[in-house]
Amino acid sequence: MKLRTSLLIGFATGYVLGSKAGRERYEQIRRLARTVADNPPIRQGIDEAKGLADTGTTRVRESMSGQLRDAGEMIRDHVG
Repeated sequence: MKLRTSLLIGFATGYVLGSKAGRERYEQIRRLARTVADNPPIRQGIDEAKGLADTGTTRVRESMSGQLRDAGEMIRDHVG
């Protein structure tokens, strides 16, 4: 996980420095980033991260839905 975080920080730093260096340098960094992102092990990591994010989003949505339903029932019982 630290490796991925370091990699993202490195890309962000490169982006900022590249944009200050001008359009040509920006395009060079962009091509490099695309090459790295298309690397199969990196692509696999990105896909795994997306899968984890999707799973987490689904779990949170289901949990919140249940809690809101329960809260609504409690309010109805209290008021009604």
